Amino acid sequence: MSLLVRFLDLGARPDDDRDLRVRKRATVATILATIGSSLGYLAFGIAADRPGIYTFAVLQTVIQLGLLLYFRRTGRLMPVVVVVLVAGLAIVGSGVVAFGGLLQSNGNVVLAVLVPMGAVLLLGRRAALPAYLAFGVLVTWAALTNRSLGTTLLPIAPELGAALYAINLLVAGGIGLFLVTFIDGERLRARAQSEALLLNVLPRAIVDRLQAGERVIADHCPEVTVLFTDVVDFTPFSERLPPELVVQVLNDLFTGIDDLAERYRLEKIKTIGDAYMVVAGVPEARDDHATVMVRMAIAMHALAATQPEIEGHRLQLRTGIASGPVVAGVIGRRKFSYDLWGDTVNTASRMESSGAPGCIQVTRATWEPVRDLYPWEVREGVEVKGKGPMTTYLLDPAQVSPG
Repeated sequence: MSLLVRFLDLGARPDDDRDLRVRKRATVATILATIGSSLGYLAFGIAADRPGIYTFAVLQTVIQLGLLLYFRRTGRLMPVVVVVLVAGLAIVGSGVVAFGGLLQSNGNVVLAVLVPMGAVLLLGRRAALPAYLAFGVLVTWAALTNRSLGTTLLPIAPELGAALYAINLLVAGGIGLFLVTFIDGERLRARAQSEALLLNVLPRAIVDRLQAGERVIADHCPEVTVLFTDVVDFTPFSERLPPELVVQVLNDLFTGIDDLAERYRLEKIKTIGDAYMVVAGVPEARDDHATVMVRMAIAMHALAATQPEIEGHRLQLRTGIASGPVVAGVIGRRKFSYDLWGDTVNTASRMESSGAPGCIQVTRATWEPVRDLYPWEVREGVEVKGKGPMTTYLLDPAQVSPG
């Protein structure tokens, strides 16, 4: 299969976009099908002792092979497709002449239907009208000359004519089905890739709603838990490192946290510098949002502890969690972003910034469902920006095992 794909890509260039690459592959496949059709006519011409037919078949085969060589050298799609379509009409026209008119051409004209269809698939909608007009001219000419051509050649044997008629129908149907199936398959693959990219930034439920045509997505979520974490003292540490190493360190850490978010069925919202934001209970509600988020936080800290030291520095997280209502929605048109708003989000961020290195700090709403599960330290009068003094709850994840 890989060998076939490489052959179909003989006209491709590194800067081709996906759509152009698909049309180039389909063009090469069409040329190969045309060569196969010409070889069939060659065999028929020899069997029926019609020099005109097999001479034209040989000429067509040479032209198509020359097109493949030209395509491989230049990568230019337009001239190749035009010659393929013109050659296709020429094949049909020669068949009309060779067999003595439209009615005697044994279904040969059926092949001409592929010309306007192929023009649209290979060149786009703008080529539809010119290609159809060329098809119409050929059919009209064949109809007008049917009587005169019918008197110039001896008819072929009925058995041979029936066989050729069946071959023409099968070839036309096969090429047409292949083109439609090939293009549709590439379209589905392109859609799957586009959807996969969307799923990297948006939840599945939100992607489904966008694809269903919903333009404004904004949901009130009454019970969720939001987590913020950042790498302690990462900014001054990163200033001493090469940029590639900074990105590699964060990528290794955040990729691991992404895996944890998938494991616990949480929704990553975004990363901001060396900070990471994730939520439980959005876009689909869940009763264990606080419990699962604390488990997630413990696993994150355990993951950070396993990262290799860099210049004697070991990564350490500081995490804040808050539970409550939020508004969730999609903003942007070209670059989508799924985000959260509300006091719960702000409080979770403050829990992180006012917390202790290596520890997890949570609000009372988060602490209540898990108060008996872990050894919490109660912190009274913690000054939280925008909230004033608060009672918070601190957990050292090194004292518990990730689950």
